[in-house]
Amino acid sequence: MNEAEHPQVAGWCPMGCGMTLVLPGDEEAGEGNVTCAHPKCPRPSAVHELLQERETEHVVIVGEDTFSLQHPLRERLDGELFDCPAHRWLKAQDGPPVEPGRYRMVDEGDPAAGYYFEPIE
Repeated sequence: MNEAEHPQVAGWCPMGCGMTLVLPGDEEAGEGNVTCAHPKCPRPSAVHELLQERETEHVVIVGEDTFSLQHPLRERLDGELFDCPAHRWLKAQDGPPVEPGRYRMVDEGDPAAGYYFEPIE
């Protein structure tokens, strides 16, 4: 794909290629999908894939004595990721808040209520 042949998109490739994003107009490259035009990009479709992510809540994998938290993309906008209330809440618990598994963690809107955990298959 030749970068000069396609409209440039303002922004940076999340794979570290630089300001190499374009909007191709052909079916082969995925018409209408933001793509990285850098010839050595390890994942030219990364921006398109990120934009397809529909999950807007935290996803947590709860273990017997640990957890792993996937933050929603919106937390990157204002630096909220560095002071995530969901992470702080999980860390403050005496033990797992639910049985081990994978959950969508939904804020109940009341700090005293905590979070609702919806199982994800």
